[in-house]
Amino acid sequence: MIKFILYLAVFYFIGYNYGKMTNGTIFDNFWVMLLSLFVIIFLFEWLISLFKKKRNANEVDVEKQDYETWDEAMESVKKDFEKTWNIKYENNDIKIINTYNHEELYINDQLVSEKKRNHWYSWLIPYQTLTGTVEERRVKVKLGGVFSLNCKVYVDQDLIFKEKIKYNLFTGEK
Repeated sequence: MIKFILYLAVFYFIGYNYGKMTNGTIFDNFWVMLLSLFVIIFLFEWLISLFKKKRNANEVDVEKQDYETWDEAMESVKKDFEKTWNIKYENNDIKIINTYNHEELYINDQLVSEKKRNHWYSWLIPYQTLTGTVEERRVKVKLGGVFSLNCKVYVDQDLIFKEKIKYNLFTGEK
């Protein structure tokens, strides 16, 4: 049905413009216009069928392939995004845990900040900021990225740690 509507729209658009362009020529005849449109459609469909045959010849037998379920694929993606950083700063231990939808900041084994992504719109902001204090100094952790996972740790505006993990979206490798 969609193909029929598409062809109808193409006929109308091409027919209207064809009539304006060929006014006063031999191709002004409506039947010549219809015949030329059918020839164009035939050539278009023939080219598409050639591409489909070539694609089908290159495809592996679909029934023999073992596909991942949606849950398995999501678990694989979640594991790819799990990362833990342990940073020693003076006499303090700073631990940052990043999972698929949850970020945590520990200072000296105490949870001081966490962020969870519970709603779909929380993914619109690609970065999360975690804050805490160590020895009356402000600790700020910026996690996230669009095509990579960046982790930056600041203590009172001084960058003390920076790591970037780049993901290849086509191969799924880091």
